[in-house]
Amino acid sequence: MAGHLRFLFGRSTQDQVRHQEVRALVINKMSETFEAVANHEAAWIEPNIQETLGVICEDLHISKRGTNQDELSPVFFEPLGTHNVPQPHPTQDQGQKLVKEIFENWDKPTPRPPTVTDQIYMLMYRIENILCTSARDFESEYGWSNTLSDYAKWIECGDIIPELVAEEFEGPLYGSRGSMLYFGYIARNQLNRPHTLLATLTKSDADERLSRYEAVVILTVMLSRLEDDECLNHNVIPVMVISVFPGFKLRILEAHYDYRGLVIRKSDFLSFVNGDAAIASMDILASFMCSKMIGNTIDPHIMTKPGATVPPLPGDNPGREIRSRELISSRVGSFWRGACDLFKSRIPDIKNTRNTDSEDGILGCGASAAG
Repeated sequence: MAGHLRFLFGRSTQDQVRHQEVRALVINKMSETFEAVANHEAAWIEPNIQETLGVICEDLHISKRGTNQDELSPVFFEPLGTHNVPQPHPTQDQGQKLVKEIFENWDKPTPRPPTVTDQIYMLMYRIENILCTSARDFESEYGWSNTLSDYAKWIECGDIIPELVAEEFEGPLYGSRGSMLYFGYIARNQLNRPHTLLATLTKSDADERLSRYEAVVILTVMLSRLEDDECLNHNVIPVMVISVFPGFKLRILEAHYDYRGLVIRKSDFLSFVNGDAAIASMDILASFMCSKMIGNTIDPHIMTKPGATVPPLPGDNPGREIRSRELISSRVGSFWRGACDLFKSRIPDIKNTRNTDSEDGILGCGASAAG
């Protein structure tokens, strides 16, 4: 709320009105996209129907140095580059020694062949330790530890619902038997940035197509954050997703919403199938997870096609926003809550494996730059 007050005091009344009108338009259009995607029956979104759903997919080409190969616009995440990721700390217990141990044991056989669930959690645990546990060699700010998450100024949301996602979206979030949102991070309050980092787990085989669940998760987070008190002065919620699949592979998604609809840029799959592949892929992943949060998230023209004349927005947009959200609650919310009740008893295998799979001898990975 403090950030919202600073925003209001620094803007003219006309600018404030314009901002609220743009936000209302964003929420209305995003709500329509959410309704279309949530009601899409197939697990994967075919390229030929993406535009119908209001989804635009673009390629995210990544160099071996962990940077963007293409000139993209707009851009909201600027990867560090593998050479700029802080190195594991040379003396602390969770530093170089831990990293070396993890990669030396990467190819060590497990007591039993890992199941699909084992594979996604084994990889996710290591990624989580990269972000949250591994001590890095940089001067940390007062009161913060020296992990990559602190270096990048991310704060973890303890409870996905309601800290990150509104309760009305519980059904779409947990109604899937084979996918789940694993963690969520937001920018430190001092940054006044709406950027969000997510990780999802999917038990289905990796597919080049965008999954419905990936799109649903992104939209639920965007809609929830737009209505959160801390994001009232923003009309863009940039989201990065680490999307993990069986076979020890993942892809990186970057998403925002503009005049075209939900824009999702997706990378090729990064392989972690063996130690050598894991070292290179961890370097790239760390570069993106530590991205600098950039971009204009209060852009008054985000819903206007470049070169087009900006039309006056209807004065009743706030009312339309409320009606649109009520429509979604009635048409989609009740359906997904019912689906949630139906499937909750069937999905503890993926939600609870986080606790039960730890006995497989999985070591959390602590760093990207082990070599």
